Amino acid sequence: MTLTLSLILPRERGRLATLMAPYFAEVAPEAQIDPVERAGQMLNRRDVTTFWIHRGAQRIGFAIVLNLPDDRRELSEFMILPQHRRKGLGMAAAGLILREFPGFWRMGISRHSPSAAAFWGTCLSLLPNVRHLREGAPFTDHQVKSFTFEIEGHRHG
Repeated sequence: MTLTLSLILPRERGRLATLMAPYFAEVAPEAQIDPVERAGQMLNRRDVTTFWIHRGAQRIGFAIVLNLPDDRRELSEFMILPQHRRKGLGMAAAGLILREFPGFWRMGISRHSPSAAAFWGTCLSLLPNVRHLREGAPFTDHQVKSFTFEIEGHRHG
């Protein structure tokens, strides 16, 4: 079954918040982030692009991309629902999202999610359009490390 992306609309704040709650419990358990407030912030910022990740008609996760100055991006949040993990869907979804925005990327990896560190290290090393992959220091106290890389491709516009 094919994976697709669709933009998350501001009116879907409640739906996004219901997925953000278990996501934040997993990746930042002591951060005390209000998922409803955070969803509202992300859906109403001009420098953020939010995606649903679909497998057929089923919504299986979400991704939040920060659009930084100088045509750079940060994959701020990425979640595949637990029942859909370990099936190659995360790697396929990551490939779709990253291809949307060729150029320079960064991401921090939560220190509370060892599986995320393993996933992203493998995923980024296997995706064919990733160049100049580097592991670096974390951006925040909630992270264990970061990745920076470039996505090759044709830039939009």
